[in-house]
Amino acid sequence: MIPVVAHQQWRLLVRDSRLAILGCALLIVLLTVLATGAAGTVAREAERAVAQAEEARVWALQGDANPHGAAHFGRYIYKPRSPLAALDPGLLPQLGSALRLEAHAQNPASIRAIDGGVALDRFSGLTPATMLQVLAPLLVILAGFAAFAGDGSRALLKQELASGTAPSVLLAGRLIGLAGMILLVIAIVFATGLVAVLVSGGAVSDVAALLLMSAGYAFYLLIFAALTLAASAALPSGRTALVALLTFWAVATLFVPRIAPAIAESLRPTLSGPAFEAAVTEEVRKGPSGHDPMDARLERLKAATLKHYGVNKVEDLPVDFGGISLLHGEALSTSIYRRYFNALYGGYAAQARIARAFAAISPMMAMKPLSAALARSDQAAHRRLLEEADRYRFDLVQRLNRDIIRNRKTLDTPYMANVAAITQHARFTPRPEPLSTVVLRQLPDLAILATWALFATLLALAASRRLRRAGE
Repeated sequence: MIPVVAHQQWRLLVRDSRLAILGCALLIVLLTVLATGAAGTVAREAERAVAQAEEARVWALQGDANPHGAAHFGRYIYKPRSPLAALDPGLLPQLGSALRLEAHAQNPASIRAIDGGVALDRFSGLTPATMLQVLAPLLVILAGFAAFAGDGSRALLKQELASGTAPSVLLAGRLIGLAGMILLVIAIVFATGLVAVLVSGGAVSDVAALLLMSAGYAFYLLIFAALTLAASAALPSGRTALVALLTFWAVATLFVPRIAPAIAESLRPTLSGPAFEAAVTEEVRKGPSGHDPMDARLERLKAATLKHYGVNKVEDLPVDFGGISLLHGEALSTSIYRRYFNALYGGYAAQARIARAFAAISPMMAMKPLSAALARSDQAAHRRLLEEADRYRFDLVQRLNRDIIRNRKTLDTPYMANVAAITQHARFTPRPEPLSTVVLRQLPDLAILATWALFATLLALAASRRLRRAGE
């Protein structure tokens, strides 16, 4: 009996011309935005490859230069873009796409898309992920709010109940009918996304992430379908059900996602950029204890170095003490920066946990971070790239410092060397986080979505009990 009811519900959905127009419009816009995003991703990756090659050429053309001067001249890393960013760009527009690597500093990413203003991208706020998270649930609500509560649905309900069909069967059939519509939309999005991933040069892991993302969105929309049928079965009229569902939709997809981050930031504030840099600079100057100035540290290092080589003066050292000082100074500043960055990202993680608590009233607060994580466009993916870039920066700078140590300066002129040859074996090869690690980190969001699905299903089953009374 359930397949019969599901088929009947599907026929009603197909025959509804207004719903068909809305659904087709949503799909057309969604696919257009996805195709535009994919084309943009391919273009940005091509630009990145050209810029990275030019940066490497400039570094190699330095020829003979002072190694420490070259360390301050620095290098640039241009952030690779995940193929799935076309589907969900996440935080990429806010996080920046270029990193300047230099001695004694860990610079934040620059060249952010939002810095270009509205003229940069007229549809910067309209992404496939936004449409699936906000507009697709609205389509589900419009498709199902009258499943039990509409005038025509009431007449059909009486006939179905008179034939002896159980209310739970009617509910299951209508839910399957709505699920068919949802799966059709998700299948089209997956197929288009698959083409975008392949065109962007995506790997097998990207296809697997796309599959998981599609399954997550299907699950998310089924939650709205179950809630919609629950309201339709529980409330006395279609108009009342529609108002209640639209209120929930507005709160869950528009209101909560905007206030949750603000509340999280107010409850767990983090250092601003200038305050962060000032704190690091102060600790480098005074030492981690606050009572160990640079001059005192330098004197201790000098005494230890002289003792190690068994000499009494710096001039008698077989190595360059300036290079030793730079080597130790870089190690200290890097350790301080890394400690502060760990604390900063710990604060971001605490904010994310606070925001996640709002998923109790909005399933979107679980779906949004899950989608961005699978697309490798969230804060965690950005942090991983920053850490990989800093390890490369530290290796690069210390190679230059060790070369200074080995080549003790004997003349008044600065020491010069081929910095490209010195650093030729220092390579930056960013690797995306394994998909299994991403999924494990997002288990809380998956658990929240599962809880919402269970709650919505139980609510719908409870509401279906009054269908028999409604049909009498």
